[in-house]
Amino acid sequence: MKSITIVSTTVEHRLDAERLATILIERKLIACAQISGPITSMYRWEGKINRAEEFVLNVKTTPSACKTVCEVLRQNHPYELPEIVGTETSLVEKHYLNWVHTEVQHG
Repeated sequence: MKSITIVSTTVEHRLDAERLATILIERKLIACAQISGPITSMYRWEGKINRAEEFVLNVKTTPSACKTVCEVLRQNHPYELPEIVGTETSLVEKHYLNWVHTEVQHG
């Protein structure tokens, strides 16, 4: 059974999310991206509790392209330690599933 992987990251600026999405779409590593926000993130970094306004970038790809997507995000991400989290799901409408697999040209 086919599935897709949704990879998520956060960035400080909407333009960074758009830049990352564009890189991935141009390389045919993702079918699409959604940018949400701003959101409020709270986290501990270097022993200090931080609060930041961020934007969420969610991208849809295939399981075979997921590793490369994560590598490209890491290489182009503005953060020293970016959140890059993926979830694989087979609960996908079949026409959308086929579209994602047609758009992604990796593996």
